[in-house]
Amino acid sequence: MGLPAGCKSSEQTEDAAPSAPSSQQSTRPDLATPSPSVRTVQLYRGDDEQRLPVVTLGEGSPLTLEFDLMKEQGRPLSISFEHADRTWRRDLSASRTLESYQNDRLLDYRPSRGTDVSYVHYRYRFPNDEIRFRISGNYILRVTERGRPDSVLFEHPFFVAERRGELQLGAESVPVPGQQAPSLRPKARFSPPSDLQGDPMGHAVCFVRNGRLADTRCEDRPLLVRQPELEFEVERDQAYAPTTTGYGLDLSTLRATNRIAQVDRTASPIQVLVEPDYARFEESAVGSNGNGQTVVRGALSSRADPALTAEYVKTSFAFVPSNERPYGSRLVVAGSFSGMNPDRGAQMEWNGVRGRYEGTVLLKQGQHQYFYSTSDPALTKQIQRTGRRITGTYTAFVYYQDPQYNTDRLLRVSGFAP
Repeated sequence: MGLPAGCKSSEQTEDAAPSAPSSQQSTRPDLATPSPSVRTVQLYRGDDEQRLPVVTLGEGSPLTLEFDLMKEQGRPLSISFEHADRTWRRDLSASRTLESYQNDRLLDYRPSRGTDVSYVHYRYRFPNDEIRFRISGNYILRVTERGRPDSVLFEHPFFVAERRGELQLGAESVPVPGQQAPSLRPKARFSPPSDLQGDPMGHAVCFVRNGRLADTRCEDRPLLVRQPELEFEVERDQAYAPTTTGYGLDLSTLRATNRIAQVDRTASPIQVLVEPDYARFEESAVGSNGNGQTVVRGALSSRADPALTAEYVKTSFAFVPSNERPYGSRLVVAGSFSGMNPDRGAQMEWNGVRGRYEGTVLLKQGQHQYFYSTSDPALTKQIQRTGRRITGTYTAFVYYQDPQYNTDRLLRVSGFAP
């Protein structure tokens, strides 16, 4: 498998002048299509599965990568790292961004134990003695077949941040005509470090809600009324509206609950039927984990080696539109199992007899977040009419476009829950 469409190799782009991103530009990582044999990719800081994959340059807890290969036997794999600017354009070669080796091997893998569906679990932590970063910024890790860099199994974004400057975060409600609940407009006040205070227009702030990098919103035009402090606020029409409802699903016990209608343990794999979700109901069940991360070890903490003993479950979802009629565009179910990216979600099929969408996803036991997505504006309008206010966590990323490196450094990362 080659590079994802629209991307050039690092060697082709490292000396190219970065295009100036426009204000309020929506950015998302352009990742290679994952192999169907890879499931439950987790990337988090330290031992906390709910932490976003942000590591501090030269200090702090490493990142932990875990994933499953749906095979009977494992094999060594390779991992490499690519730097990207804040719009996720891959720009610098590994020789410029890494202090030591440019890639590493994945040798820590073990087969599942006593599970109905066999898989091999991989675990890797970095930075380490072989992999050390010299430049902050956005990064993409790439896992490939050993010694075959173009045979990509999957890619995943992460962040290497500095701890420079002072950052204060907040938000204001923005009333919108015809929308019951107000939108939310995040704001940031940043005091640059003294050596960067002479270049206020080189700074930018990007906001992410509930870990959905596919819906990143950036502002690169700071208000200069409090210099050297810089104030950033997205435009009112870019405020976060209640456009998608988040749901939580706990598969740790595999028994009937208020969210699980039925469990069939005689099937292989085990089958779980989730209670239908209704567009007309005012509900939102994101829960405390608002970063779009799947939790396995924490959800099955009473079990020995939960990463190796958790079952894979055929999970059936159902979604009922407000008028019980299909949308004009396809509907997908996406969530922590798809990197919170609707483009990686599972398509739902319309069942005209029952007046609802239905679809299945093979999920590992644990706690998951999910949501439904369609390009048909009817779903968004319905959610906005019900008065739902989508809660959760927001994360701000402060960048500085450094002419010395010809890329965006990531000066600081902080989260808040308005």
